[in-house]
Amino acid sequence: MITTRDGTADVRFIRSRRGRHHSEMARAASAASPAAAAARRRDRGGVAATASALLRRFGDPNDVAIASFVARVLVVLDALLSVAIVRRVAYTNIDWNAYMGEARGYASGERDYAKLRGDTGPLVYPAGFLYLYDALRRVTDDGADVRRAQMIFVVVYAAHQAAAMAVTVKARVVPPWALSLLCVSKRIHSVFALRMFNDGVCSLVAWVAIWLAQSKRFVAAAVALSVAASVKMNALLFLPPFLVLLVGHERVSTACVAVGAFVGVQVVVGWPFLSTYPREYVGRAFELGRKFTYEWTVNWKFVSIETFSSDAFSLGLLLAHVAILFAFAHARWYRRGGGFFPAFFVDFFERARTDAAASKRLKSLTAADVVCAMAEGNFIGIVFARSLHYQFYAWYFHSLPLLLWSISSNGSRRGGKGGGRLRRALAVAARVGAMGAIEWCWNVYPSTPTSSLVLFATHAALLLSLWLGGVGIPSGGRRRSRGGVKRARSKKKLG
Repeated sequence: MITTRDGTADVRFIRSRRGRHHSEMARAASAASPAAAAARRRDRGGVAATASALLRRFGDPNDVAIASFVARVLVVLDALLSVAIVRRVAYTNIDWNAYMGEARGYASGERDYAKLRGDTGPLVYPAGFLYLYDALRRVTDDGADVRRAQMIFVVVYAAHQAAAMAVTVKARVVPPWALSLLCVSKRIHSVFALRMFNDGVCSLVAWVAIWLAQSKRFVAAAVALSVAASVKMNALLFLPPFLVLLVGHERVSTACVAVGAFVGVQVVVGWPFLSTYPREYVGRAFELGRKFTYEWTVNWKFVSIETFSSDAFSLGLLLAHVAILFAFAHARWYRRGGGFFPAFFVDFFERARTDAAASKRLKSLTAADVVCAMAEGNFIGIVFARSLHYQFYAWYFHSLPLLLWSISSNGSRRGGKGGGRLRRALAVAARVGAMGAIEWCWNVYPSTPTSSLVLFATHAALLLSLWLGGVGIPSGGRRRSRGGVKRARSKKKLG
């Protein structure tokens, strides 16, 4: 240290050294700051990249791990929501008392279906319905403990959600985030948890049947589908596409066993009535010519009551239903050898001689092929239904995301990256908007000409979109839309 003559430190020298020290520290900090800033940018970029990758996974239908996780969380949360709804929303009787009255008649020993009645009229459901609601009657104090019955149906609803989501995830058609759309319907919660309709139980077993068919366990699927039909006849709407898939892709012997199993279940379930009053049972349980009340129709309020009640209107709907089923079978569900007509029948008789295996065809049949075909067949029945009542929404609501996302958005990648994103966003908005429009119609009570017209128009637009842009079962290999098949054929000719 330098000191002055009087022994004190040279203040100027000390200050100059401190100044040089600070300047050196500043230069070091300035040299380190770009590296630190770059590191911070990398950290922020890493977080953003991770978040972006995660969002992409939530939008990727093929990411089964994320979709399964989302499905499990949604099932639990939706079950809790259903419990809260049951506790907070007051119960109002719709058909529960009628169901209990019909079950009491069966429990008393009555086997004549013409004499089994409830508060709302004669019994019009197959025998499986009676067994189900007689069991519920026994565990709910002869139907008096409504809260217990509602909690049982909360469990049924949770199982239904799990089955529907399992089928949807397995199909790899719907992005994981869109599974949440299956949990937001006010009407569906009412049908299951509050009103305890048999439609929910029928739909649950039908989804189990679809899951079994996705796994190519067609005989077990036929048994499950028959059990569903024994609870309510609407499960038969799945039968046309199921038969096309079964006969067109399995051994003839296996197809015969499956059909026999379907019929056998109906015989076993209905035997107490078939063995005593067969005509009454078949006529009431599977009544095809039943008259519906105009007051309760959800889908045809925009036509007059005279038109609604006419035989010509009923016949026209039936013919349209059958024609569209054949059109979809020919162009979408069986397209090998030129389509359903006549390749399906020629192939069937050729394979029937030797019971030849259809191993290659069965391998090419994907989980998406199965559920989309069966959902389309069911939806065609909805579009041309003689009448839809409020509880019938459970027949097809859970298949709407599958149907909407199975529609090919051809050209969504054209016009550059930004244009592709915009088109995909618009496609998502259209799908969600269609579900919102359908949900609104089903929540208008009582239904009006406007709500019925919007419902029919949305259904018709979705059916047309499935025909034009839906992804059908190809003759082999990847699934293609109708437009994709036409472009492939044109390229083949040019080549």
